[in-house]
Amino acid sequence: MAVRLGIDVGGTFTDLVLIEEDTGQVLTAKASSTPENPVEGVLNVIHQVGAASQQISALVHGTTVATNALLERKGARTGFLCTRGFRDIIFIQRMNRKHHYDLSWDKPRLPVHRRDCLEASERVNAKGEVVQPLNEDEGRAAILEFRRRGIEAIAVCFLYSYLHPQHELRVRELAEELYPEAHVSLSHEVYPRWREYERASTTIIDAFLKPLIDSYVNNLQRGLVANKIEAPFLIMKSNGGITDYASTAKRPVDVIVSGPVGGVLAAVYLGALTGRQNLIATDMGGTSFDVSLIANNRFNRSHGVEIEWGMPIRTPMVEVETIGAGGGSLAWIDKGGLLRVGPQSAGAHPGPVCYGRGGAGPTVTDANLVLGRLDPDRFAGGQLQLDKGGAEAAIARYAERLGFGLHATAHHIVELVNWNMVNAIRLVSIDKGYDPRDFTLISFGGAGSAHAAALAEIMGVREVLVPVHQGVLSALGLTIADMRVDVSQTANMRSDLLDRVLVNATLRDLRVRALTTITHEGYRGEPSVVETIEMRYLGQNYGVEVPLPQVGQVLDEAGLHEVYERFAALHQLLYGYTLDHEVVEFVNFNVTVIGPTPRPTLPTIDQSAAPPEPIGARPVYFDEAGGFVNCPIFWRDGLRGGAQLQGPAVVEEDFATTVLQPGQRLRVDEWGNLIIQTRHAPGDGR
Repeated sequence: MAVRLGIDVGGTFTDLVLIEEDTGQVLTAKASSTPENPVEGVLNVIHQVGAASQQISALVHGTTVATNALLERKGARTGFLCTRGFRDIIFIQRMNRKHHYDLSWDKPRLPVHRRDCLEASERVNAKGEVVQPLNEDEGRAAILEFRRRGIEAIAVCFLYSYLHPQHELRVRELAEELYPEAHVSLSHEVYPRWREYERASTTIIDAFLKPLIDSYVNNLQRGLVANKIEAPFLIMKSNGGITDYASTAKRPVDVIVSGPVGGVLAAVYLGALTGRQNLIATDMGGTSFDVSLIANNRFNRSHGVEIEWGMPIRTPMVEVETIGAGGGSLAWIDKGGLLRVGPQSAGAHPGPVCYGRGGAGPTVTDANLVLGRLDPDRFAGGQLQLDKGGAEAAIARYAERLGFGLHATAHHIVELVNWNMVNAIRLVSIDKGYDPRDFTLISFGGAGSAHAAALAEIMGVREVLVPVHQGVLSALGLTIADMRVDVSQTANMRSDLLDRVLVNATLRDLRVRALTTITHEGYRGEPSVVETIEMRYLGQNYGVEVPLPQVGQVLDEAGLHEVYERFAALHQLLYGYTLDHEVVEFVNFNVTVIGPTPRPTLPTIDQSAAPPEPIGARPVYFDEAGGFVNCPIFWRDGLRGGAQLQGPAVVEEDFATTVLQPGQRLRVDEWGNLIIQTRHAPGDGR
């Protein structure tokens, strides 16, 4: 029987979901991550589920290795080649500042030294016309100098190369001739859009990561083949699609947020399955908290991220806001004597104090254990025995310094991390014009559902959905991800001078490029096509991405009129106004092709009218109840469809714990999802 594997490597745990393609049956596994040898952690979870190598039809992998390498500056020594006179663009950056009045603050620097930034004479103007041909002698000299210095990766970014790429392509030919060992990234391939600094920054980061990602994915592939796993090895991209591992090595900038995207895809799938179109997807793991908004069964998209303030990466992405708030987030006391939580994390090693691996500072997991929310004997499916006494001792040291009691201090740690997460939720909802009270909060990740019901109460959200397989939901999302290719092109046009022939020609060329790329990445079939144009009013600095009504067809006058109407409606939603009869600019053209992956049919669970039986009880701390309450404990696999619970209560499973607050209600739907109605829910309805 053929099976499909999704493997999500996080900072603390490596998660696996196995789906039997014929029956839809799901198996899961979780093991500690092994950053020093990632293939070991991957093979550990594969062996846990006992999947025979010949059964595996595809293995889809999500990882944070690119993000971590960038944050820790553990990439390749990189050289930068640009148009003569423009090498300081990447050091001047933009004129904004994170801290306006802090004269000691320095902007983060891109991972390239100024001494390794060389120039070549060439010039293309804003119309794509060659003003000065490339001086090939200077290009050769630069490449030979990079080789002499031991530069591993070369980023090439010439002015307006997205309109005339021949100069960059010639540099790559020279590099292949003079320094074939070097990894080369060309800006017109990495980010073929205007804004010179953003294009240069993205290209440098792509080059910086290229040797590392090339080594990472090829080592994984060799490890899989050595263990007789020869199924297609696919990687999750930041845009929500998957690609073969070899393509990832060529464009590592595409996998910057590879890890969190799987959970968003699974949330969209579950929303469609359960009839919920508006979701706030929250993933709380051991190290971080990721949040994304899904409106009308579509997740928000962005064209980039800033891993550090002022260091932009421009590539199509699922919009995910990430903060340092996980089960391993460390509590600490600042210079003013105030308690803080995160973003620092204890990680997998040594981990929280209660892991017994040498951790010293208390974490969110330690606080939850002290408050009775976690069972020390059943944590992570019983793989880890938690040391409650150690957690209490660590928190007691902070309690003494703060002047609080032990349990009050633990409660404050949990409350602080909750408010950190609420602020992240506001960034993707309220700050984007959405009212979170109109959404269902979907919670997953190993630590998420211990906090989700409390987050919903703070935000005024009426309903929380705790999905089946929540502890490994991101890995589930990997198994259902489609192949996806996004291409774009800057082609500035105005509505009052619009050349419709040029508009259609640009879209046609992008379609051909995208369809060719997805075929090269291994997709066999008839992909769907999505086309958008980034538009703005004349004089604005940032645009709105508008879907086209006639995908794959010639855009006629009626279609163009509908495009303008769609732009006005989206502008009204985002900014609260429109400008009738104002000139509209067409800035960037975008085409996406999607090769769909068959979706599994999750099996339904047994239905029962009998009231559920608890497996025990223990004291759990609730501040609103004035302290500890003797809470019934339920085992999730023992809950049948239709079962209902009244809070306070705790529902445990192998890789997660759900805490039901006082006054909340819970029911189990036909697939085994837990539906929590908060105190904001009207009556018994949804």
